[in-house]
Amino acid sequence: MAMDRLRTLTLFKAVAEMGSFINAADALDVSASVVSRAVAEFESQLEVRLFERSTRHVALTAEGRVVLEQVIHVLDAYDELMNAGRSGGADVAGHVRLTAPASFVWAVSPAVSAFIAQHPKVMIDLQLRDTPGDLVQEGIDLAMRIAWDLPDTLIARRIGQARLGVFASPAYLARKGTPMHPADIVSHDCLRYTGLGRPVPWAFEHRHTNEQVVPTATGMLMTNSGEALMSAAVHGSGLVLLPYFLVAPLLRTGALQPVLADWRAPDLGVYLTYASRRNQPQRVRVLIDWLARYFEAAPFDPEEPSTA
Repeated sequence: MAMDRLRTLTLFKAVAEMGSFINAADALDVSASVVSRAVAEFESQLEVRLFERSTRHVALTAEGRVVLEQVIHVLDAYDELMNAGRSGGADVAGHVRLTAPASFVWAVSPAVSAFIAQHPKVMIDLQLRDTPGDLVQEGIDLAMRIAWDLPDTLIARRIGQARLGVFASPAYLARKGTPMHPADIVSHDCLRYTGLGRPVPWAFEHRHTNEQVVPTATGMLMTNSGEALMSAAVHGSGLVLLPYFLVAPLLRTGALQPVLADWRAPDLGVYLTYASRRNQPQRVRVLIDWLARYFEAAPFDPEEPSTA
């Protein structure tokens, strides 16, 4: 009986993800009638409609989306139980391919080194790139992403957040002056980042008064490379809006200085994305959990700005 229920949950999840009874049946190597009957019985047991059906497509209802979240948790828990049993307490070993933005190198490299020290039988293939790539086609186990949000089609775990700030070189500030309010940005040269698919908006909220300002940031340089923006900022080309974790070494040396420290831009989320929650190798699951704990204990932005 329990296995029948798990099978029903699996069939329901497949239909929800594929938007089709036929495609779900093909993927699971059963007949479409078996899938349709199982979903109908599941709806009857729950006394709720899970799908809106048409001749070409099925879509989850609002209630169906809530049920899907719970079903995913149940199936994930079952997979974890089975994987734990199969591992039999054996040492974690094998190969993991991890991608991360090149600008993450100073944060990711120490984390990976610390993981290998604890799990010496796991080989990490760390690929630094500014585009995540196709997880399945390129055989990527994990991809670290930074974004305000991710598409619903991606499976991801949020492991931290990255605080944004405005920075400039001492030479630039001496030449152009220090902005005291976000509205002053309109008279400055702004170096803009496009690596998230669009220019990052320069939007701010005051830490104490909650005043919100969205100035128009203009300038002669836009790029998808955080390193290029940092280099341009260090050489006095303008103001730059970047995560604190990225510019932290330059702040320590004085090459860059924070400005508008009483104002906050929306935090970015730091995520681990992967192709599937189900049947993950133990080494991948262990690395995901380990990175989440690592960055919880050593967050991306441990320091608060000290100048206004």
